[in-house]
Amino acid sequence: MSLPGQTLVWVQSVLHRFLDGSGPRAKILDPKLPTPPAKVVAERPSQRSILTHPSEREYFDSIAPRSVADAPLPSFDPGVFDNELLKLKLYSIIDPRSPSLALEPEGNIVEGTYMGTQVALTEAYSRIEQTFASLLNVLGIEPTLPRYIGLEEQKKLYQFSAYPKNADGTWANYPPHLRHIPPDHALSPFGIFDAIGLVETQVILQKITPTEEGIIGRTKEWLLEKARAGAFGGDPEKGFKIQDVVDYNKYHRKFGSDITGGGNIGLLDDWYGDRRFADQQFTGTNPTTITQATPAWISEFSKAAKAGKYDKWVAALSRADPKSLFVQDGSYFRTAIGVSNPEAILNHQQPGSSHNWAVGSVSLFQLHEDGKLHPIAICIDYKGSMDKSVTIFNKRMTPNDSVHSEKEDWPWRYAKTCAQVTDWMRHELAVHLTLSHLVEEAIIVATNRTIPMEHPVYRLLSPHWYKTLSLNAAARATLVPQVIVDLVGISPDQCYSFLRDAYDKYDFVGSYVPNDLRRRGFPDTQEGLQHARYKNYPYAKNVLALWTTLRAYVKTMLQRAFPSDESVAADKYIQDWAREVQTAAFMPSFPTLKTLDALVDAVTMCIHIASPFHSAVNYLQNFYHMFVIAKPPSLSREPPKTLEELRAYKEADLVASLPVNRQRQWLLAAQVPWLLSFKVDSDRSLINYAASQWNVFKHKHKPSEQVVRDASKKLYEDLQALQKTFYYNSRAMDKGSIPYMVLDPGLTAVSILI
Repeated sequence: MSLPGQTLVWVQSVLHRFLDGSGPRAKILDPKLPTPPAKVVAERPSQRSILTHPSEREYFDSIAPRSVADAPLPSFDPGVFDNELLKLKLYSIIDPRSPSLALEPEGNIVEGTYMGTQVALTEAYSRIEQTFASLLNVLGIEPTLPRYIGLEEQKKLYQFSAYPKNADGTWANYPPHLRHIPPDHALSPFGIFDAIGLVETQVILQKITPTEEGIIGRTKEWLLEKARAGAFGGDPEKGFKIQDVVDYNKYHRKFGSDITGGGNIGLLDDWYGDRRFADQQFTGTNPTTITQATPAWISEFSKAAKAGKYDKWVAALSRADPKSLFVQDGSYFRTAIGVSNPEAILNHQQPGSSHNWAVGSVSLFQLHEDGKLHPIAICIDYKGSMDKSVTIFNKRMTPNDSVHSEKEDWPWRYAKTCAQVTDWMRHELAVHLTLSHLVEEAIIVATNRTIPMEHPVYRLLSPHWYKTLSLNAAARATLVPQVIVDLVGISPDQCYSFLRDAYDKYDFVGSYVPNDLRRRGFPDTQEGLQHARYKNYPYAKNVLALWTTLRAYVKTMLQRAFPSDESVAADKYIQDWAREVQTAAFMPSFPTLKTLDALVDAVTMCIHIASPFHSAVNYLQNFYHMFVIAKPPSLSREPPKTLEELRAYKEADLVASLPVNRQRQWLLAAQVPWLLSFKVDSDRSLINYAASQWNVFKHKHKPSEQVVRDASKKLYEDLQALQKTFYYNSRAMDKGSIPYMVLDPGLTAVSILI
């Protein structure tokens, strides 16, 4: 039967309103649950809005103007501002024997400096006012005006923590870091986190989230009612189902102010599907670890296909181009956490928390010539070999196969959940915390111990350290011991072992963007990445473009001070810096700096870690992690021991493995990514850094100052052009892809801000 044209249009309209959350049902799904405020309902993202790019005109009207002279300057980048105050000697010199005594600044404001402009005076006044306000702030002090510290004093302030063992012989919890936070970096928590976010999540940071028994209210009652309904009568429609969680997420939740407008993957109808699972390997929170499969992995999966009687996959793998096969490899987890038995069950229960299980899954994908990445098989928990592990293969052989059975394929959905649990732990503890926050901190401490503040390298790097030390201190004091250990299925000691393993195996030079792409089996040039097979991997294109842009800027800034390789090799501070990172920071992969190119690469990498890399792995957490069942931090019951057991899994088995009945754990898992994903303020973006520095030097006349002016102008123009390039890279993905704009220079943070 077909419907008349107008009727069909009306029906489609109603369905769209219903599915997108704009119809009558959007107002309230279940009267037993709290109803969100009308304003929240009105601003709720929908599937349509999440998947839609703004038009060219809308987007280009919103980005930075083409000319740096026309760029609005809401506020000077604080790192640039502080550098200029130091250069003009407008700082206090503190007597180290009596910190309460400060000498009069030597410098003064003179005509021709940017400090003489109205905007700079306003900025200076504002910063002084903020400083006094911070002094009165009982939560902490944030001295925003810079202070010159001589190198010898820096060495006293910046001391590395003991590593790899403490003085008493016990293993250090964290990689080398600042032993004590220097006074100049003791920022108020309200200066680190968005004020609203901190107020709403202080129960987490202060570790007073109630136990399951302590949670009360309509949501808790609703959960209990669902659980009771499932326990009596045997009616599956009365039990807790995945759709209940989906509906709760759509109609009874708050929305944040991240770069995706507060949406999350659970608002998409196919959030659980193969496409969204595969896409996250290229455009999710962790697009940095998918790697071309080795012959050994291809052989192991082929044997598993034979053992599981997946005859179609046995044939398909034998025909596949090995270069098209990629893996996400969590097989090393047991070794990394210090468990010698490869078959040991990974589980842990923190006092007052829930019993959790961890897995080290290995996922096999095929990258097709048209750019579609397709999941082939998942070893849910690698136990030393495939024959001792449970490995399941996808019923769908290609990305173009029907998706009709995806929703009810519970064994495969469970396997994808295991893969997401593995990636959650790898992302949060290794990629995000260790390889971004903690690696950068080691660089910061080593630099302050070896390079004076007036040195070109120090001046180039310091703007990219804004807030990092205090933020890291908060993470060490709170995030890991009070939050993460409650969420993952390993003990606190095993968490710390995992951190140390990631740090100890870090390859600084191997992680340079071109080297990293090449090592993982991807082209290391823009020309190579233009092939259709990489159209859905905008992270690779964008991060390589940013690397090239930043490297050109760094080289221009350094080559005047270091015109030859010999000048680099002869610089005592640079040589001391390299040795300090290699030895005191326990990072032997840091390069020996004997040439200008080596120095340029190393400095570029330090900026890359703090800015593009951290932005890529941090600012999409709310979208992908807040809908907890899409990417849980652990499993809520022991994984199946055999393939036959897994093949028998139904929806109830998947639900039992998810933290849907664990309100405390759910709150922790959802609130942390929400807190960490607030959109970067426009005056803390990478492009504002370039505009700020140009404004500082635009009226200066010395040749060295003109170099900085011109380099800043070129950096701004290159970043502004990349805003358009990244828009087109995102639009070039397959229809229905989630837009990927996290590395837009207007959204990329200049430092590890959060």
